[in-house]
Order: sequence, then C-alpha cells, then structure tokens
Amino acid sequence: MPSGVLQREPVCFGPMKAARLQSPGGPLAIEETAKPAPGKGEALVRVEACGLCHSDLFIRSLDTLPKTPLTLGHEAIGRIEQVGESVTGWNPGDRIAITYLFAGCGCCEFCEAGRPEICPRQINTGYHVDGAFAEYVAVRADRLVAVPDDLPAEQAAPLCCAGWTAYHAVNQTSLAPGSWLAIFGAGGLGQMAIAFARLRGLRVAAVDLEAEKLASASKLGAELAVNAREEDAVRALRKVGGAHAAISFVASASVVAPAFKSLRRQGLLVLVGLALENFELPLVDTVLKQARVQGSFLGTRDELQEVFEIARQGKIRVETEPCELEGLPDAMERMHAGRLNGRAVVRFPGIA
Repeated sequence: MPSGVLQREPVCFGPMKAARLQSPGGPLAIEETAKPAPGKGEALVRVEACGLCHSDLFIRSLDTLPKTPLTLGHEAIGRIEQVGESVTGWNPGDRIAITYLFAGCGCCEFCEAGRPEICPRQINTGYHVDGAFAEYVAVRADRLVAVPDDLPAEQAAPLCCAGWTAYHAVNQTSLAPGSWLAIFGAGGLGQMAIAFARLRGLRVAAVDLEAEKLASASKLGAELAVNAREEDAVRALRKVGGAHAAISFVASASVVAPAFKSLRRQGLLVLVGLALENFELPLVDTVLKQARVQGSFLGTRDELQEVFEIARQGKIRVETEPCELEGLPDAMERMHAGRLNGRAVVRFPGIA
C-alpha cells in the first residue's frame, strides 16, 4: 500500500445511492450507503456520469477482493464538491476525471519516472477503494485530470478508461501512416481504437463475431471488417500482407492466438483484455518473424488530456447507451453476453 494512502478510518456522512458488491462474484445491488468525506490529500466529487468497463465485470468475477462491500466504477466525470487537507491546485466546482488509477506508491522507479500506472503497489478505484458508481466518491487529488466544460459527461466518462486505454494501446504500436493495424474485438474499446488509428493515418482491419459491431467499425473507417464466425481472420489479413501490429481487446486465448498469427514479420501484438487464462506462444514463429508481444494498461496523464481534447474538437464520438443507476445490473449482464454495441454509461440525476 502506498505510504500515506488510506492510513485512516474513512470519515462518512449522510446517505447516498451506490452500486455495491457485498461479496466476490455476488450480484450487484443498488443500495443506500454513507456519503464519504475527503481525507488528507483527497477531494469529494459529485459524480455526473460513470461508464461501465469490462474491468468491472472482471473484478466482479474474482474469487477474492481487497475489500467488501465494494462500490464498482472507475471511468467517471464529476465536479469537486469539497477538498481535504493539503489539497492544492483544485477547488470546489472544478470538473475532473476519475480513473482506475487511484494512487501509486510515489517512491518506486515507475512513479519517479511519471508512470504510476505501472507501479507494482498501486491502488485502484473500484477495486482497492470504493469507486464511482455512486452519487459521490472520494478520490486522490493528485491523480485528477481537468475535463473541458463543453464536453458532455456521457461522452467524456468512457474516455476515462476505455478511451484512455485504447489511445495508449494505439500509441504503443508506433506505426507509421499507411501501416496495417488489426483490431480484434470491435466493441466499445475497439471502436475507439479504430477512430484513433484512423486519425493517425493507419489502415485498419476489424475482427469480431458480431455483424452490428463490424458495421460500426466500417463506418469508423475500417477497410477490412472480418466476421470471424464466417471466415478465417488470419487468412483475410494475410491477403493484405499481414498486420504490422494487432491489438487484442478480447480477453480470450482463442482470440489472441489468431491475432498473433495475423502478424507480418517484425509485427507487434498488443494485449489489452484481462482474463485468468493463458495462451501458447509459438516459439518458432516468434523467433523467425522477430515478433513482439506487449501488454498495455491504462496510459499516461498527458495521453488522457490529449484524448479529452480530441473529443472536445469532435474528432471522435463515443457510441453510448445511457441508463440510470438502477439499470446498471442489467447493463452488466448485457455486456457479459456481448449485447452492448458501444459503452453503457450511468448518468446521475440533476446533471445538465
């Protein structure tokens, strides 16, 4: 646990609504719980909107959790209502973003290099501490990022994790304009990655099992839309010479394997989706092709600011399915079943 982080009993006051897990793997319940007060170095934020992320499903599926009951949610937009002791640079009324990264330890090589998202002792929102599927949430002020006032909360919320993650994954490829990028999984993250890739002048192949998602991918500029239920994705990509890089947003070895096989020589496979399973790395192909495999998690603070500016300028638009907090359990089940074409976003009452 980072030094100085959460070394206190949380102070709470008043009731509020939140989406809570009472136990690992249990159902998500909308309950009244205590409204937190900001501790030292923290800000209390009134939440405007919070997006549903696949990581929320992953956390719900775990056999053990760092704390229960637990409020989920980590891609949110809100306004600061109150700041705690020692907070500087932020004031009540400021509009900010909340992400999965609650805090790094502050003293490891990665934190000192400005990369707390790689910190091995990081604390995560909606996992180690209560998240933002709630009317109010307490967050570390030093991790906040400003959000433009003219960017609607429903559009901005999914950018705090899905958009940030997709942007960082595309950046990780370092591809030159005109290169082929294969996106495996054309759901919410995949669609944002396609949009970011097209802004960089990349040629995109989208691979998915759902025709509706592939239709959205084509509208976003994917030149190839491959329905892996109907045709061999590896063969389809080899027709264009193979992918210079492939990003797998799907947490399944059955998807990662063809993503790797789709690479041309010196290609890069970027893994984003989380799953408690492994895939076999073919050693001969890896060596002879000089292929590379790399994980990608969240992104840098500067990248999140860039994502907000891209969205503010209207260069990307997130397809969303808004709902009230009471509709979140159903949205989670539809995401689990693969029936969400875009991002589910909880909007809280009283937000313009």
